[in-house]
Amino acid sequence: MRFQLRPGVRRLFRLAPNSSEGIRAEFDDELEALIASRVDHLIKHGMSAEDARREALRRLGSTLDEVRDHLRTTANQRGRKMSVVDWIESVAQDVHYAARGLARRPVFTAVAVVTLAIGIGATTAIFSAVSALLLRPLPYTRPDELMKLSIVMPGRGNRPTNFNQQWSYPKFRFFRDAQRAFSELALYEDVQATLTDGDAERVNVERVGATYLRVLGLRPVVGHDFDRGLDAVPGAAHQVLLSHDLWRHRYNADPSVVGRTVQIGTDTWTIIGVAPAGFAGLTGRVQLFTLLTAMTAEDLADPQLHNYWLVARRAPGVTVAQAKAATTALGPRISAAYPSTFQPAPWGALAAPLNDARLDPSVKRSLLILFGSVGFVLLIACVNVASLLLGRAGARGREIAVRLALGAGRARLVRLLVTESLLLAAIGAVASVAVAWLGVRALSTIDPATTLRVGRETGFGAMAFSNLALDWRALAFAVGVSVAVGILFGLAPAGSTRADLTEALKSGRTSRGSRAPITRRVLVLTEVALAVVLLAGAGLMMRTLGNLLRVKPGFDAEQVLSFRLSILGESRDSLPGFYRELADRVGAIPGVTNVALGSCAPLTGGCSSTLFARLDRPKVEGGLMPRIRLEWVSTTWFSTMHVPLKRGRGFTDADRGGTPNVTILNEAAARSFFPNEDPIGKHITIGIRGLDDVEVIGVAGDVRINIDSAAPPAALIPILQAPRLAMMIFVRSTREPGSLAPEIRNAMRDVAPRAPVYDMQTLTEREAAATAKTRFSTTLLALFAVTALLLAAIGIYGVMALAVTARTREIGIRMALGADGRRIERAVIGEGMGLVGAGALIGLGAAVMSTRVLRSLLFDLSPTDPVTYVAIVALIAVTAAAASWVPARRAANVDPLSSLRSE
Repeated sequence: MRFQLRPGVRRLFRLAPNSSEGIRAEFDDELEALIASRVDHLIKHGMSAEDARREALRRLGSTLDEVRDHLRTTANQRGRKMSVVDWIESVAQDVHYAARGLARRPVFTAVAVVTLAIGIGATTAIFSAVSALLLRPLPYTRPDELMKLSIVMPGRGNRPTNFNQQWSYPKFRFFRDAQRAFSELALYEDVQATLTDGDAERVNVERVGATYLRVLGLRPVVGHDFDRGLDAVPGAAHQVLLSHDLWRHRYNADPSVVGRTVQIGTDTWTIIGVAPAGFAGLTGRVQLFTLLTAMTAEDLADPQLHNYWLVARRAPGVTVAQAKAATTALGPRISAAYPSTFQPAPWGALAAPLNDARLDPSVKRSLLILFGSVGFVLLIACVNVASLLLGRAGARGREIAVRLALGAGRARLVRLLVTESLLLAAIGAVASVAVAWLGVRALSTIDPATTLRVGRETGFGAMAFSNLALDWRALAFAVGVSVAVGILFGLAPAGSTRADLTEALKSGRTSRGSRAPITRRVLVLTEVALAVVLLAGAGLMMRTLGNLLRVKPGFDAEQVLSFRLSILGESRDSLPGFYRELADRVGAIPGVTNVALGSCAPLTGGCSSTLFARLDRPKVEGGLMPRIRLEWVSTTWFSTMHVPLKRGRGFTDADRGGTPNVTILNEAAARSFFPNEDPIGKHITIGIRGLDDVEVIGVAGDVRINIDSAAPPAALIPILQAPRLAMMIFVRSTREPGSLAPEIRNAMRDVAPRAPVYDMQTLTEREAAATAKTRFSTTLLALFAVTALLLAAIGIYGVMALAVTARTREIGIRMALGADGRRIERAVIGEGMGLVGAGALIGLGAAVMSTRVLRSLLFDLSPTDPVTYVAIVALIAVTAAAASWVPARRAANVDPLSSLRSE
C-alpha cells in the first residue's frame, strides 16, 4: 500500500509559498485536513460519514470562509512576529560582530572615535547657540503674536534711511489712540540709576509702560502689576517692580518687601511686586522696572525726543501682514501731526515680528558663519573616517570574499558594514557630548554686550548666551548627525562587496582595479578643499585682527584707569567745587600723576551727538543739518589721555559758567565743517540748550569711538561751563592701574558716599574689548581651521601609507633595477604634493566664492586678499610634505628581496 502524507505533514517538507494564490491553497489544505481528521474520529465512534461531516462543520462554530479568514490572519500575525524577531536577532548579531571587530583594532577605533567626537561635538555646541538664540521660542506667552514697532527716519544725503528709530512719547500716544491692530502696546527704555538706601548700588532700569508685562503675557510672582490706567497719568505714581535676581540678593527673597519704599537717586519709590524668575527685561540686564509715566508731562512732551522702544501684541484675528499694513498706513499721519524741524522728508512707521528682532544682525551673521564653518569640520571628519573605513574594507578583502563565496548576499554585507559604521558613529556621538559640553560652557561665559558689542534694545536679552545648554534639541541634533554621518561614511566601503572573488581570495584584497585608491584620493581632495576654505576664512579674520590692533586710537591707553561716577544731591552750581575736591583726593593717591574728567570712554561708541551749524552760514542747503559728537572734558583731559592739541589753545579754569562758550573741535570736524579754512575764532551753534553761540578756540587730534571706523566730527566742551552729574574719571599713574582700585573706591566713598563707582576698567582693557568681537570670531575660525588641517594631514598620511603598502612589490622591483631611496622618496612626496595641489586649487576657487560672506566682518581687507591666499598655499604645501614624508621614508627603506619574496 502506498504511503500518503497528510497535508499538514507535507507542508513541513516544502518551501513556503511566495504568492497569494499559493497561501490561500495552503490554508484550504490545512482546513480540509482538520475537518477530515474530525470526520474520521466521529465515524470511528459510530456516526455515518454524512452526519460526521455535518457535526465537524457545526463544531467549527463559523462558516468555512470565516474560519479560513481567521487562520490566514493568525498565520500572518505569526509570520510578522517571526520576521521581526529574526530581524532583531540579525541586527544583534551584526552589532555584536561589529563591536568585536572594533575592539580588535583599538588604534583604528580610537582615531575614528576622536575624529567623530571633535566633529560632532563642535557642531553640536555651535548648534546649541543657534538653537538658543535663533530657533528656541521666545519665553513669553504666545510669542508669535508679539511685534516690535519702529519709527522710520528717511535718509537724506549721505545718511541712509533708519528703519529702527525709537519712538517719542507724543508719537506713541498718537499711534496708540489711532490704531486697532494691536490689543496691547508698551514703551520701554533702558537707563541706569543708583539705589541709595543702604549700600549704594548702580543698577540697570527699564522705564516701562503700565502694560509692559501684560503685553509679554507675564505676571509678577509676588505682589501685583502696574495699574493699566497709570499710562494716562504722567507724574502720578512712583511705583517700581523688582527683578527676581535683585529681590533675592538684596532683599533675601522676602515676600513682605511689597509695600516698602526704595530710594532711587533722590526719589522715593514704592515696591509693588517682583517680576518672574529669569526675566530681566527685553534688554536682558534689568534689576528694576519703573513706571515710564512717573516722569513729568514736561519730560514726556517733546515729540522729537526719540528715546523709547515699542513692543505690541496683535489683536485677536489680526494677521502679521494686516498688522504691518496698519502700522505703515499710520506712519504718514504721525509725521503730519509731528513734523520734524530738522528732517523735512516724511517719516514712517514699521512693524515686524519680535522674533525677527530678537538678535542683533551682526551676531546672527557671525553665528551662521561659525555654524557653516563647524559644518565643514564635520564634513572633513566624515571624509576622514570614510577613508579609514575604506582602507579597512580593502584590508578585509579575504573575509568579504569568503562570505560572498559561501552565499552571503551583497545587501547583507552592506548592512553589516553600515552597522559597523553606525556603531562607530554612536560611540563617537557619546564621546562628542563631552566636547559639546565644554563648548557650551565656553560659549555661555560670553557677555554679548562686551564680547560681541551688540545692543540690548529688543528681545536679545531673553536669548543671551547664558541660556545655552545641552537640552533635548541639542542632544537630538547630535543623535541625528551621528546617524546621518554613520550611514554616509558607512556606504563608502560598500563597493568592496562587488569584488572579483577569485582575485580577492588570492590576494586578500577586494579592490577591483584602481577603484578604491581613486575613491580614497577623491576623499582626500575633498577634505583638502574644505580645509582650504576654512583656512581662508581664518586667515582673513587673523589679518583683520592684525589690522585692528595696528590702528592708532588717538590716545595713550597705557597706565590709565577709568571708571564712571553719577553724582547725587549736588546742585549744578556746586559741581565745579566737587570736581576739584574729587581730583585732589584721587591725585593724592601715591603713584597718580594725572586725573581728568570726561563724559564718555573712547572706543565704546556710546558718546552723544547733536545737530551742528555755523553761525556765518545759518541756512543749510536742503534743510538737513549735519550732526556732531559731543564730549564734555576737564582742563587736564588732554594731558591725561595724551591727546595732542594741533592748533589754538586748550581749556583753562577760566572757561567756566558765566563766561563765553568755547569749544575745541577734533580734526575730523575741522576738515568736514571748515574745509580749506582756519576754524580758530569761528562761531558755531550746537543743538544743546545754552550752546547756541560757541567759539572755536582749538583743534585737537582725532580720538576714535569705534576701532573699525574713523573718528567722526566731534566738539569738546569744557565741563566747568556745562557741569554734568554723570561723568567718567581717567587716572594716569606710575603704578599698575588695577592696583589703584581699592584706594580710589575709598577716596570716592569719602567724597561722594551715595555715588557708587562702577564700570571700572583700564583703558588697555577697553582697547581689548573694542576688538573682542573680531578676536572671538577669529579664535573659533582658527580653531576650526587648525582642526581641519590636522584631519586633512591625517587623511593625506593614510592615503599615502596605503599607496606605499599596495605598491610594495612595484617599489621593490624599481629598487632591484637600480632606483635609489632618495628617488623613491621624492616620487612618493611628489605624488602626495600633486594630490594636495589639486585639492588646494579646488579649495581656493571655493574659498574665493564663500569668503564673500565675511566682507562685513573684515577691516581694511578684501575677501580676495592675495597675501592670505599665498600663505594658505604655503601652509598646505608644508603640511602635505610633512604628511607624505613618513610613508616616503618607509618606501625608501623597502628591502627589494623581502618585498619580492612576500609577493
